[in-house]
Amino acid sequence: MRNEINELFGRSVPLLGFGCMRLPEGEDGEYIEEECQRMFDYAMAHGLNYFDSAWHYVDSQKMIGKCLAKYPRESYILVGKLHFQESTLRNWDLAKEGFEKELRDARTDYMDLELMHAIGNEESLKVIEREDFWRFMRELKVSGKAKHIGFSWHGKPEDLDRLLTEHPEIEVVQIQANYYDHNTGGARDNGGGWETYEICRRHNKPVIIMEPIKGGNLNNVDQHPEIKALFDAADPTQTASSWALRYAASLDGVVTVLSGMSNLLQMQQNYQTLVKDYKPLTDEEKRMLAQAAKIIESKKPVGCTGCHYCTDHGCPAGVNIPAILAALNKYHMYRNKRQARFDYYNAAVYNGTASARDCLHCGTCMGECPQKLNIPDLLQEAMDVLYAGDDFDLWANHGEHV
Repeated sequence: MRNEINELFGRSVPLLGFGCMRLPEGEDGEYIEEECQRMFDYAMAHGLNYFDSAWHYVDSQKMIGKCLAKYPRESYILVGKLHFQESTLRNWDLAKEGFEKELRDARTDYMDLELMHAIGNEESLKVIEREDFWRFMRELKVSGKAKHIGFSWHGKPEDLDRLLTEHPEIEVVQIQANYYDHNTGGARDNGGGWETYEICRRHNKPVIIMEPIKGGNLNNVDQHPEIKALFDAADPTQTASSWALRYAASLDGVVTVLSGMSNLLQMQQNYQTLVKDYKPLTDEEKRMLAQAAKIIESKKPVGCTGCHYCTDHGCPAGVNIPAILAALNKYHMYRNKRQARFDYYNAAVYNGTASARDCLHCGTCMGECPQKLNIPDLLQEAMDVLYAGDDFDLWANHGEHV
């Protein structure tokens, strides 16, 4: 299958792809150009020449264009995405402007692959059908401005099956895939379940894997004693993230496994896992990860992946939703109320952002969430479990292990 994928792109495709949604930022929220350049230079020097970008990732394509300007265009694979929603690219004129902006920002004349971004919810499908953006994508390919076309999926399996039947011109599909969702039925209707993967393969579509570590939620699961025991018994040299990455890479038909790397160390570690020392999972290791997934599921984790769509495009009250949900998730997973409360305080009070109590319950965030979480209810749960007033000394005396 790797040979077929390489033939599709006309070159060798690295198993590790550089997801550019989480480029290193400073305290002011601006990208750290020197650190970004070091990461892109390392990637190019080590054959990690697949770069995943999007019109929707604020200014990331400008940094990509700047960092790759010194390299020949044919030496790397550049992927773009257009976000078709009523609130963004709702007609052809806006879509054309959005695509041309992608090219300008990335300093290129074409995209190796252009995806319809995060489709699957009712609104995106309505806009795509109404405006016939399928034809828009086909015309990008015919013009040569996009060498290949596809979409990233955040919807129900049955809708995916229908669309791939109706639109055989789609060449690849980007899906969320990780050992937790695949073994627990998690994210079934958000594009992350096992059925989604099976449908892509049944239609003979290669898959690009996103969220292999579930937005970082599988990074530290080995802090849980039961899971650590499983991992150590299988191979004590492997990290929690390496198990997750190897699971995704071991799936059949994978174009590349995207990792949203934020510093050079992460890139070096992932390179070692998926390139230098890569070993596909054995059947026994797959069974071990299925056990780990069941343990995680029993802790009722929050499914937030930290994409920030809810805050970048949705919260009128300015609540730092991902940080608050990360604190709530820490409580669910490890029952360390003291640490979870400190994390909540830092997210909602110390940094001057709104707390969960400021939520307007307007539901705007829910329309932006790819995971379709009931965010207002989760914020209320965070308030009920973690809130202990706005005074730091009060917080310091109210955490306990439960």
